[in-house]
Amino acid sequence: MTSLTSALSNALAGLLVTSGQSAVVSRNITRASDPDYNKEKLTLTTNADGGVSSGALQRAANKQLSDALLNATSDSAGQKAILNAFSALSSTVGDVQADGSVAWGVDQLQQALQVSESDPSNITNASQVIAKAKSLAQILNDASKQVETVREQADSGMATSVNNINTLLAQFQKLDNALSSGTISPDQKAAAQDQSDAILKQLSQEIGIRTQSRADGSTAIYTDSGVTLYDRTPRTITFAPSLTLAATSNGNAVYADGVQIVGPNSPMPTKSGNIAAYAKVRDEVGPTYQNQLDEIARGLITTFAETDQGSPATNPDATGLFGYPGSPTVPAASTLSQGLAAQISVNSAFDSAVGGNPYLLRDGGANGSSYVYNTSSQSGFQTRLSSLIGAMTKPMTFDSATKLSTNYSIAGLSSASAGWVEQGRSDATAASTAADAVTSRATDALSRETGVNIDEEMSQLLALEKSYQAAAKIMTTVNSMLGDLMDSVR
Repeated sequence: MTSLTSALSNALAGLLVTSGQSAVVSRNITRASDPDYNKEKLTLTTNADGGVSSGALQRAANKQLSDALLNATSDSAGQKAILNAFSALSSTVGDVQADGSVAWGVDQLQQALQVSESDPSNITNASQVIAKAKSLAQILNDASKQVETVREQADSGMATSVNNINTLLAQFQKLDNALSSGTISPDQKAAAQDQSDAILKQLSQEIGIRTQSRADGSTAIYTDSGVTLYDRTPRTITFAPSLTLAATSNGNAVYADGVQIVGPNSPMPTKSGNIAAYAKVRDEVGPTYQNQLDEIARGLITTFAETDQGSPATNPDATGLFGYPGSPTVPAASTLSQGLAAQISVNSAFDSAVGGNPYLLRDGGANGSSYVYNTSSQSGFQTRLSSLIGAMTKPMTFDSATKLSTNYSIAGLSSASAGWVEQGRSDATAASTAADAVTSRATDALSRETGVNIDEEMSQLLALEKSYQAAAKIMTTVNSMLGDLMDSVR
């Protein structure tokens, strides 16, 4: 009688265990397509009488692979942001022979000057030079505006990242408090851990992070440079976005609990994620390209400036064909004048469309009689035009803020600047592709460790079904034997 009762008890325990395991396996199968779900397993324990019972619910995890995925995700997100910025800047450069880039505009102006030099008396040729100059000035204005737009978009992206970080940290706190409370069920704990990991992945897109798990189930979050983002409570991340970012404007820094983590002179700058990439675009990539445009503009203003033709010359050089708000003063030599590309324009005195005289380029004198080159009023005067053509191809000294060589002709600098942008885009493309590949490999590696394999789960489900049937068969048999035994003693 005791043996039968024990057998019945063990069979019932087997049914309960099998039922619990089946529920876990079914949940695994149902959530198999969820990238934020980690497979679960119900452990078994052996009782003193040889029976089995359900143990702890185990959730698959691998911190080393999880950390690798977080790092890869941060890098991938950041590289995409940088690539997008270079792609936007790339619209201002291209084949010097085929588009409206700065290099193309410089080349067009040179060609128009050469045509005008061959027939200095031709008013159409003279007017064409002015038209090409106006086109080039507009190209520089538009390119400068594009840089401003890219920087403003990066600044806006930083603001969005900061808002996302604060929101995600607040969400993480609720889960972290639940996990460290010790009052939630095993099923709830596993679900909360899945949600926490999902938040960490989202957070890593915005900023590079590393985590530290504690014995009580709580987790601390730090930036990749070591600044605390979350420790029991979220740290406040602050940032004041800029409405506009002209060439002379600098964006604001990002602070985590008062510690500067993004922006110039940050003591502990974050290195990856969207926020670091946006900062690089706003504070490094955009300003460097802007400096190149500004130096091209300065080179044009200086090259086409008029020089006092008196002997001796007593007046300073004065702006000629190209001017800016500071005209007639010529910008200082070899020195960056921030924002010049956005301000350069063609002197209306040369523009026949507004009553100007295109022959001023040939003859000089836009700044008065002291600056007249063609003193004898010769219609075939070529000296000034030839001098300008030579000056455009002659190397001059540029500011090192261009991050290029300091010795170029105007055409050389414009081509080098285009090459700098295209090289940056090429490098960003390669870096983004490599980062995506690393992310894909990290995702696959983690998925093999913690993800659900449908074939394995289905196989296990079939085995559990057989175990259930076997336990049920034992219960039916024991029940029948107990019935026969009871009938025999009546």
